[in-house]
Amino acid sequence: MSSLTLFDAPLTAAPATAKLTTAAPVVSADTLEAFRAATHKSLSYGLGLDSTALLLAILDDPVRFGIAEDFSDFSVVTGLTGFEFPDTITDVQDHVLPRLRAAGIRYAQVARAGHLEEAGVQVVSDTTNPVKVFSRGQWTLMDELEANGTVPQYSGGHRCSLKFKAFPIDRFQREQAGGQTVGKLFGYNADESKRAAEANRHQARRDKQAGTRTFALDYPLIRLGLDRKGVQGYVKERLGVAMSKSYCPVCPFSGVCSPQPDHLKRLRKYPDLAARVLRLEYVSMALNDNSSLYKDDTLHKRVIDDCNTDALGQFEARLDAEEWAVYRLQRAYTAGRRPECHTAHGKRCSKPECRDSKFKGTVYRSVKTVRTGSRAQAGAFLHNAATALDRPVEHSTDAHGAGIDRVRTRVRPDSKTYGTVEDFYVIAPAGVQDKARDGFTSVWAAMTNGQ
Repeated sequence: MSSLTLFDAPLTAAPATAKLTTAAPVVSADTLEAFRAATHKSLSYGLGLDSTALLLAILDDPVRFGIAEDFSDFSVVTGLTGFEFPDTITDVQDHVLPRLRAAGIRYAQVARAGHLEEAGVQVVSDTTNPVKVFSRGQWTLMDELEANGTVPQYSGGHRCSLKFKAFPIDRFQREQAGGQTVGKLFGYNADESKRAAEANRHQARRDKQAGTRTFALDYPLIRLGLDRKGVQGYVKERLGVAMSKSYCPVCPFSGVCSPQPDHLKRLRKYPDLAARVLRLEYVSMALNDNSSLYKDDTLHKRVIDDCNTDALGQFEARLDAEEWAVYRLQRAYTAGRRPECHTAHGKRCSKPECRDSKFKGTVYRSVKTVRTGSRAQAGAFLHNAATALDRPVEHSTDAHGAGIDRVRTRVRPDSKTYGTVEDFYVIAPAGVQDKARDGFTSVWAAMTNGQ
């Protein structure tokens, strides 16, 4: 199957397959016109199969995609999360970068320069002669997760992608365009119309805030009806290899981004990466039993079930070799608003009578490092603290198979009752930054007054 037969439909064509959740097209005629008129057009390149398929098609015939024949108005930009599988990087370096060099296409690799957006964007590479896919920038996804002591939240959707891919890419593209509208291409396939619809809603909100059209978005693979299976076949035919999938080893959606057996096989191939994610999950669950990598399961259990002894061995070796900390965790679980309050009082209401302990409100967390040292020293300190506080050391393997030691000073009577607090000491690998949610001190004082 050649690129001409695969991508021969007009730019304004509707999807060839009934993949959309609504009758509305993912791209309007007005948006397509704005895309074509933009003097700066760019592909958000995630290093994966879908965006690679789109890039290969553009290389074949840029004009069909509204891009100048000499690529003078076109660039490719990758947002570096800092935590990719090595085989993804190798595949792009070996099979994609040579094509970009041959066509003289500008390829930029950008990353967050720090935790806060105010730190800006680091341009790691920006060239028409790219030879390397960089593994990280100044601030990575794992830097942030390890500093916060938490895994990505399953309920958070694609928040990590927004922070570590969308933000640096968008900021870079807007700066390069000097404030003009940027024509942005996404490699979402025909199975991902929901992602496109959400991106359109987000873009509409951003344009409304800016008072102008900042980006004109297009999703050619969706409009042409090319699904995941079609993408895989096309890329393999063009490159001669079954290109590795691109996703973070720490992604809670790894069962979606890649079938779980394939993901576990990849973790066997890279046990060092698996061990790092296992370590992160252990710290996260030490601070919160409910904070495993997966919604109803732990990575630790899956790796054990998969008999990945290399990853488990490296994980245990890391625990023994690293500096540990004694952390103090305090959480205030405020009561939430009754459903009828939302109906009667709108988005905001501070009336105490509208709160009910059966409903979850805001959770205020504070984490502080009390002491650091070796694993044995941290354990000894916790046992001494337990004696001084006249509290037991709880060694639990219920949530995490490696076992977690805690000393509780305030215990929630019921995990489904709100308007309560908890306070405990726990040992885990060091590195979590001291942090408290805004308002924690006053909320904690009010909820513990007189206790």
